[in-house]
Amino acid sequence: MRSLTLPRLLSSAAIIGLSTLSPSVHAQVAAGKSDATAASALAACERAARQTLGAQGVRPVEVTFIGAPAVQPSLSNENQTVLRGAGRARGTGGVRTFNYSCDVDLRTSEAVGLVLRDATPIVAEAAPARAPAEPDLSELSPAACESSAVGALQKRWPRVSKITFDSATRSFRQPSANVAEFHGTGLALPAQGSPVTVFEFECAIDPRDGRVLRTSLSG
Repeated sequence: MRSLTLPRLLSSAAIIGLSTLSPSVHAQVAAGKSDATAASALAACERAARQTLGAQGVRPVEVTFIGAPAVQPSLSNENQTVLRGAGRARGTGGVRTFNYSCDVDLRTSEAVGLVLRDATPIVAEAAPARAPAEPDLSELSPAACESSAVGALQKRWPRVSKITFDSATRSFRQPSANVAEFHGTGLALPAQGSPVTVFEFECAIDPRDGRVLRTSLSG
């Protein structure tokens, strides 16, 4: 929420919004002040709010004020009154709601200070799509996948031997609610006299019962 304090306004524009002036505002202005003074104070605050919105780059197409502002007795005195109110500014970027606190010099009917606070509700970001349920690790056996990988290696290299698996490379992920994937690497000797070969394997597993659906090799 941003706030902006407006310096003393030197212009003396025509009174704005007299038709919307509420009798409650008149009653709250310090004793001895006329209805005309109350109207001038209200107009000065509305004018200051419009100018401040323009200074902030809002360039509103339409500014409306919500109800009558409330006089703050504890902050007001014989020469100054403080009004607090709210409004809406409709512009090309949508509708912006704001609150304001305005100090008016009753001797000149000019706003000598304004704090404008943005009160536009923050639109909550859409909740991210729920990730698939975490796999039930009690049903996912690395041994079942590695045994399936051994069978796949024996089909590729009928004379394969010395198959080992690197447990540090094991990883799980679950792209959908019905399939989990187990990935890892290992070493194998395809045949006597051949060099040791590094291979990668991946198993698709049913997370509900740990059944290996398929196994693939690379390397």
